Amino acid sequence: MTADARNERHRANDGNEGNDDMTAEPTTYDRRMLRLMNREDGARLHARRGQRRAWTAAHIALTAATPAAFPLAGDNAVLLLALVVPLTLAWCVCTGVLNASTRGLLELRARVLDERQLAERGRAHTAAHRAQLSLMLAAFAGLGIAVGISGEITAGPLAAVLLGLLLTHWLLPLWIAALRAPDEPQDDVVEEAGRTA
Repeated sequence: MTADARNERHRANDGNEGNDDMTAEPTTYDRRMLRLMNREDGARLHARRGQRRAWTAAHIALTAATPAAFPLAGDNAVLLLALVVPLTLAWCVCTGVLNASTRGLLELRARVLDERQLAERGRAHTAAHRAQLSLMLAAFAGLGIAVGISGEITAGPLAAVLLGLLLTHWLLPLWIAALRAPDEPQDDVVEEAGRTA
């Protein structure tokens, strides 16, 4: 293929290769998820910044507590189930509230988000990436110090550090997006102002 033919093909694509998700029509799944993420049923649970902070703190605590239940239970399978099942159920509820507070910013496909939401998603991922880099540097420094002091590192602490890094890599964008989400508008104040005018 000649250079002219490649240039012509590139111009014909208008540089939209790889952006098919942005231009494609929303699927039935996309529309259903959009409706689900924008339901008003539980909006009072996350309408204010303080509420979102509390839900995020609870989610972080549950995220840390669930893997910690495994060494606490030891070989006792009944105790493990008694710890992990309620922690996981509570974690799922917190995750749902955080996703609802962001209106599905991180769960919905790009084709159903508007430009403002896409920009906010990008900002959340950027902030999470920067925070994750700091956490990774701190973890590796801590492991280096531990090796320097003891001369070796056992599998337990190494596994804990790696699991913590994996979980924060996965969940930091959600936590940051929930903390940055704007407060819900107060409909009652607007309606009352309209009645008095």
